[in-house]
Amino acid sequence: MEIRPIQVVGLSKEDFQHLNDKLAAYIDTQKILYLLTMRGQKDSKLSLEDRLLLTLYYLRHYPTLINLGAVFGISESYCHKIYSRTARMLAKVEKLPNRKALLEDPAATLAIDVSEQAIERLVKSQKAY
Repeated sequence: MEIRPIQVVGLSKEDFQHLNDKLAAYIDTQKILYLLTMRGQKDSKLSLEDRLLLTLYYLRHYPTLINLGAVFGISESYCHKIYSRTARMLAKVEKLPNRKALLEDPAATLAIDVSEQAIERLVKSQKAY
C-alpha cells in the first residue's frame, strides 16, 4: 500500500516538489548573499525534502515534537529547530503577510475562539442569575 503525500501533508507530489524547488532556490540565494554568515555551519542531518516534510506534517497534524522527532530519528529540540527555521523560510518564499500587515486591514482579520466549551452545571439549587 503506497502512502501518497496528499494524504500525509495535504499536497500532491508535484506541489510538494514545486515548493521544495522554491525553498532550495531561496536557500541557495541566501548562501550567496550572506556568504560570511554561513561560515562554520554544518549541514543538517536531514535532507531538504525531509525538513520540508517535517514542517508540513507538523502544520497538518500538530503532533508533539517528541513523537515527530522519533518518526524522523532526531531529538525533540532539533525537531523544533528544524521546524521553526523551515517555517520562517516558507513564509518568506510564499510571501505570506506578517502580523502587522494583517492588523492594518481589520476586515481581513478574523479570530475564532475554538477553546470555549460548555460546562455542565447542577440543575438543582441553581440560582436564577
